[in-house]
Amino acid sequence: MRVLCCSESAKQSGIEPQLSLSTALALCPELLTLQRQPEREKTRLQQLALIAYSFSPVVIIDEKGLWLELSGCEKLFHSYRQLLQQLQTKLLHHCTDVAMGIAGSAYAARLLCQPGFRCELPQSIELEQQFRRTSLNLLRVTKRQQQSFQQLGLTYLDDLLALPRAELASRFGTAIVEQLQLLLGEKPCQLKLFNPPATFHDLLQSPQGILSKQGLLFPMKALLQRLSIYLQARQCYCRKIEWRFEPLIGDHSSMCITLSGSQNSWSTLLDLSRLQLDRINLPGSIETIILSTDDFAEGLPERLDLFGDTSAGEERLETNRLIDSLSARLGPEALQQPVMGDNYLPEEAGKIVAPGEHQPVTVGHSGLQPLWLLPKPIALQLRNQQLFWRQPLYILSGPRRLSDNWWQSDQQRDYYLACDNEGSRYWLFKQAGTDRWFVQGLFS
Repeated sequence: MRVLCCSESAKQSGIEPQLSLSTALALCPELLTLQRQPEREKTRLQQLALIAYSFSPVVIIDEKGLWLELSGCEKLFHSYRQLLQQLQTKLLHHCTDVAMGIAGSAYAARLLCQPGFRCELPQSIELEQQFRRTSLNLLRVTKRQQQSFQQLGLTYLDDLLALPRAELASRFGTAIVEQLQLLLGEKPCQLKLFNPPATFHDLLQSPQGILSKQGLLFPMKALLQRLSIYLQARQCYCRKIEWRFEPLIGDHSSMCITLSGSQNSWSTLLDLSRLQLDRINLPGSIETIILSTDDFAEGLPERLDLFGDTSAGEERLETNRLIDSLSARLGPEALQQPVMGDNYLPEEAGKIVAPGEHQPVTVGHSGLQPLWLLPKPIALQLRNQQLFWRQPLYILSGPRRLSDNWWQSDQQRDYYLACDNEGSRYWLFKQAGTDRWFVQGLFS
């Protein structure tokens, strides 16, 4: 095993990269070592790539870092300086140290990487000088080729570029020529571009275990912030998230938060998660917290109006927030919404659905109708051609035909507005093709 990288204090003890671990421990017995975790590195680079994707559509994940193409992004951020400043701010929230290189090609930028972050683009002359004064030791070549460079007195990249390409290929092989072409941008970068995954799945682990619901809020916040970055990178909004809490031993617990409207605010999602967390039972000690979602909505947020009037959108957003809060606190089964259906028969025109599940329908109802109907239509008496229900009823207006399924005679009705001697009004109907009359509704 060898040292991959080391801190400044370790360097003061004589430790340097590529030194064997046994030699490093001999130089500094109290040396604290951490084993490399490739899978965690890969996950971390994926998270950083999502941040970078908000600044450039061209992002490439390298084995040791990220490449971003900045050309074409200047107008969006008004200047390269503002772009780099905002990128630095984002990265510093997720990284302690950043090494950065800027050049005309991806491979040259990696070659010029130095510790620290620059918010100013170097001048072209400065970039050219830095590039040509790069040590050949940084090239990806064999030890034998490095020895050949030294024997020929070739120290810097400028020395290599001064030689004819044919001679380089003959002496060192075609691979070195292809590497120079990539560095100079003569050959396009053929690495695969990064695209955000189609679904979101992330987790945090606590080897010590989390014993309280309050203790879960901090890692849940971190995961929701990662989700927010993912949604911004994809320019979409989520409609549902799922939490999973896994103990070291025993069964897991989970909860699903379904939103009445699309959302990408981590703080709103955290508030809803906190409310629903109070309603579930959790294992004694939670080791792993998992957040996932695959339900997304594309486009603009609901509160945004392209023509400047946001009042309707804001009102709808507040309504959705109230519905989501009540659903998280009481459970989705506790909320119901009366809506109009597409059935012409009055007793079947209304239905109860979960909030947010109803799509508006257009029903050709017209004319005066009572707001509330009787539980069931009540048959009227006909006394000497006079309608009677508790007392005589008199027709004021009608008929108005309401029909749904024309082939069913019991669904063909003629409706009338009637009143009694005291002025109370009633909603009556006569079954088509019969002499049967019914009262179905009362007006206030």
